[in-house]
Amino acid sequence: MMNAGARRKTVAGGLGALLFAGIMGALPAVYAVDKAGEVVTLTGKAQAATSEGDIRNLQQGHPVNTGDTVVTATNSFMRMKLSDGSFIVLRPSTRFQIEDYKLSDNANESRGFFNLLKGGFRAVTGLIGQRNHAGIRYRTAVATIGIRGTDVEAIDCTDGCPDMGIKPKPGLYFKVHQGSIDVTGLQGGRLGFEQGMGGFVDQRGGPPTNVTLGSGNPVTHDPTPAANPQDCQ
Repeated sequence: MMNAGARRKTVAGGLGALLFAGIMGALPAVYAVDKAGEVVTLTGKAQAATSEGDIRNLQQGHPVNTGDTVVTATNSFMRMKLSDGSFIVLRPSTRFQIEDYKLSDNANESRGFFNLLKGGFRAVTGLIGQRNHAGIRYRTAVATIGIRGTDVEAIDCTDGCPDMGIKPKPGLYFKVHQGSIDVTGLQGGRLGFEQGMGGFVDQRGGPPTNVTLGSGNPVTHDPTPAANPQDCQ
């Protein structure tokens, strides 16, 4: 017959095992990967790096997740489709972080926050941007772009954009293909831009300014395709 002390040890051991199992069972949920979307088109090569530093090669159909920094190689273009129906195209030699992405039934809880670390992108917003304009934000080293239902293109030329064969003034260039945007410089100053307008923020993050889409504007020379593949046909 088991004495009282032995029974207490057995019960404690059983509870400890159950507690450990419960913790281990919860770990996948804690460390679960939050899928933001997937690669729908890739010309060339691209990789994704997690916030923990894990790097993986990307191909058509591969997922992209919240926290990933997506990197495109030279002469490479990649189109992503996110779960809210939005599209993002990354131009060559781009580093683009999916900082925080969540699609929820509650519009106020849905968000898509992105960081352009290098290079350029073109994006058309989906359900999140349609329901909550403040839920979409594109941040760069010198400015933040907010949207109001938008197809927008941006190129970071703080390094002069040598791959484009021109020598623009260093800074961030952008164009509104559809809708409208608000741009806020790192040092302050905010300006709205409507469909067909182009703009610029200098490398110090000064106030945004209107820039004619002429021969000196990198967006004019950029071969980046439309974000929505239906617009490419």
